[in-house]
Amino acid sequence: MVELKAVHLFWLFCMGVPMFMAFNGGATAATVDTIQLDGAWSQTGIGLLGAMDKIGMTISAAFWGYMLQKIPAKTLLCIGLTINASNVMIFASQENCYAMYTAKMFIGLTEGLQWVWAPLWIVRNADESTMPLWMNLCGSVSAGVGSGIGTLIAGFTTAHGFSYSMSFQIEACVLFALLIALLLTNPSSLEIRNDDGVPEAAHERLRSVSDASDFLAGDRPRIRSGSFMAPLTVIDDKPLSEQLGMLWGNPLFCRTALAFASCNYVGAGLAFIWIRGFIDLWSMDKQLSVVSFLVVTGVGGASGIFLSSSTEGSTDARRTLVFLQKTTAYSALGALIMLTGLVLQLTKGADAGFVFLLPTWVGVFMICGGLGATTGLIQIVCNGSVEDEKVRRFGTGLSQGINNFLGFAMGPLVPQMVMDVVITWFAFDESKALVAGFASILAGTVIAALCASFALRIVIGTGDPGVPNKYLPTIGEEGLQGM
Repeated sequence: MVELKAVHLFWLFCMGVPMFMAFNGGATAATVDTIQLDGAWSQTGIGLLGAMDKIGMTISAAFWGYMLQKIPAKTLLCIGLTINASNVMIFASQENCYAMYTAKMFIGLTEGLQWVWAPLWIVRNADESTMPLWMNLCGSVSAGVGSGIGTLIAGFTTAHGFSYSMSFQIEACVLFALLIALLLTNPSSLEIRNDDGVPEAAHERLRSVSDASDFLAGDRPRIRSGSFMAPLTVIDDKPLSEQLGMLWGNPLFCRTALAFASCNYVGAGLAFIWIRGFIDLWSMDKQLSVVSFLVVTGVGGASGIFLSSSTEGSTDARRTLVFLQKTTAYSALGALIMLTGLVLQLTKGADAGFVFLLPTWVGVFMICGGLGATTGLIQIVCNGSVEDEKVRRFGTGLSQGINNFLGFAMGPLVPQMVMDVVITWFAFDESKALVAGFASILAGTVIAALCASFALRIVIGTGDPGVPNKYLPTIGEEGLQGM
C-alpha cells in the first residue's frame, strides 16, 4: 500500500473525487437542450433529471454518516466510487428517461458518501490555520470547478455536434483512474476513527478522567475553552433516535444547516437554467452563454472564497457568524440587482440589446461572491455546533442530506416546476417563465441571510432567551469576556 502525505490525500480524494463527481451536474445542465431533442421531456421531467442524483445524495447522506461509525472508511469509499463510475458510464449510454433516472439515482446514492467523509477527514487532519481553506476547497471550490469543467466540456462538445454522452464518458474514465489510486492507498490514511472505533479526536481532546466524569454525571452546561472544533467527546454509543433528538434540539445546527442548503440551492439553480435563460433573453449563442457562466460565476465565487479563507478567527462562532451575516446580505442585494436586470431585459426585449446585461452580471457576481464566502464557513459552524464527536459524525451526514435535498436537488427542480406552473396556469411564454424561474432561485439568498442572522442571535444569546448555555461554548472564554 502507498503511504501518502495528508496534503496529497486531500488533493486526490477531498478535491479530485468530489470535483469529478460534481462534473456530472454541470455536464447535465449544459446538455439538457440536446437531451430534450432526443425525447419527449417536460420542463418538470428535465428538472427531475437534474435533481435525481441530488435526491439520491439526500437519501444516503445520513446513512453514510452512521455507517462510517461502523465500517472502515476505505471499504466504503472503494465500493461507492466503483458504483458511481459504473453508473456514469451507464448514464452515458442510455436515452430512455427511466434508465437515465435510475443511473442518476445510483450516482447520487454513492456521491453522498464522499461529501460526508471529506469534511470529517479534514477535521481530523487539518490544523486551525488550514481548515477554512481546505473546507472551502473541498466544498464550494471542488463542486464549482467540477461543475464548471463539466459545463465547459459538455457545452462545447454538443455545440459542435457531438453526442451528449461524450462528456460523461470522460468523467467515468477519470473516476476509474481515481479508484485505482484509492485502492492503492493505505487504509489508515483514510480513516476517521481509530482501530477501537473511537475517533482519534476523542483520544487527543478528552480532558482528565475526573473532568469527563463530572460532565457525564450531570446536565450542567459547560463552557469549552478555545475553538468549537475541540469538543468534549462522550465515548459511548447512542441510539439513532437519541442522536436525531440531540440534533433536532440544537437550533444552531438546524439554522446553519438550512443556511448551507439555501446557498447551494441558489448555485445549483443558476447553473441549471443559466444557459437557456441567456440564450432566450439576450439571443446569445450557446458557446458565449457557457463562457459567460464560467467567467462571471467563477470570478465571483473565487473572490468570496479568497475572502473567507483569509478571515481570522474562523473557528470562533460569533465572529464567523457576524462575517456570514454580511456576506449573505451582500448576496441578497446582488439577487435584487440581477432580478432588476432580468425584468428590464424582458420588458424592453431585443431593442435593448446588451444594455441590461451589465447589471445582471454584476448581480450574479455579487451573489456568487457572497455565497462563495459563506458555504465553507457556515459548514464549519454547523459541524462545530455538535459537541459529541460521534453525534457530530452523524450530524455531518444529516446536514449533507439536508443540503443535498433542499440545495442541490431543489435547485434544478423548483425553478422548472415554477416554469411549468406559470406556463400552464398563467399562459406565460418561455421568456417570462425563465424570469419566474430565476426569481424562485434568487429567493434562496434571502433565506440564507435570515438563517445566518438567526444563528448569530442564538450565539450571542439575544432574541432567543430559551436557548441553553450549552450552545454558547463555541464563542470561547475570551469571547464571553469580551461580550
